[in-house]
Amino acid sequence: MFESESSQHSHVASIDDNEIYIDVVGGGNKKGNVYGLGVLSKRFHSSTSAHSTTSQTPLVHQIEEMREIIPKLNDELVTKHVKERTLEEKMELLMETHEEQSERMHKQDDLMRKQNEQMQQIMQHIQMNNPISGSSNPTTSGHHKGDNIRDDNSEED
Repeated sequence: MFESESSQHSHVASIDDNEIYIDVVGGGNKKGNVYGLGVLSKRFHSSTSAHSTTSQTPLVHQIEEMREIIPKLNDELVTKHVKERTLEEKMELLMETHEEQSERMHKQDDLMRKQNEQMQQIMQHIQMNNPISGSSNPTTSGHHKGDNIRDDNSEED
């Protein structure tokens, strides 16, 4: 397909070059001769008019194809715009949700930090009110003062 397009473009370009030449030299004189072509002018005119009519056929066909393609491309563009907008809306929603979750997590983090500080204060208060700690503490060792006597009396008997 590219080869046929390039050959059509080169053919169209040569016709355009010929028409440009005719325009630059001022067209034909009273006798119909084109400057620089002499007696070949009549052949040149007939060949360029034949080329222009035959070259217009592929151009007309290309224009018709483009007219068919344009609505399809417009539909694709509209579809892409709709998808893009949908994605933007989803992204906005995700960002809002993320911000809300982040805010909640910061609040929970602050609350846990405060609770941790309170727990540490309570632990310090408990330790201050109960200066005896370690193995002699009746609540931790399970023994009372004076309980240094063995519980197992079977050895003494």
